[in-house]
Amino acid sequence: MHVASWLETYPGLLPDSMLTSLSIDKRLAMWQQVIGDAPTPSSPKVYIAEIDSKVVGFGSCCNQRTQTLRDSGYDGEISAIYVLQAFQRRALGRRLLCAMASDLSGRGFTAVSLWVLRDNAPARHFYERYNAQVVAEREETRPDGVLIEVAYGWKPLAELARLTGAGTTAT
Repeated sequence: MHVASWLETYPGLLPDSMLTSLSIDKRLAMWQQVIGDAPTPSSPKVYIAEIDSKVVGFGSCCNQRTQTLRDSGYDGEISAIYVLQAFQRRALGRRLLCAMASDLSGRGFTAVSLWVLRDNAPARHFYERYNAQVVAEREETRPDGVLIEVAYGWKPLAELARLTGAGTTAT
């Protein structure tokens, strides 16, 4: 699901060489490490969206990994959120965002951020619908190209929870 979502989302946004080098085996190993460790209160949490027993989306949240954002008061991070294109516009992204906002809030986090490619207009529009504010930008030079990302943030986290319906029964 992770590789499939990248292959349909990032053509034209990421270098072709980066997309052709994606490996299901490498992503599987990465996710096994993320979710395979014994859970602690600060462990990453992964949420899955399924339709007819098929995984069509996922999200993960954790402690803030970027020092400058942590220094700015963003103690939580949404480290991934993907929904396959064929299943978008069914409120799955909002439900994942809601679940992660609720989870982070329940663990005592007070503000959250996430990184998105600067040129990923659909994703940026999605976050902006929930009043996300651009709080940082970074440029990462890789062997196969330069990635420019912006960080969106919600401070306080309660605002994201309210906007997505976290803590309510309507999802």
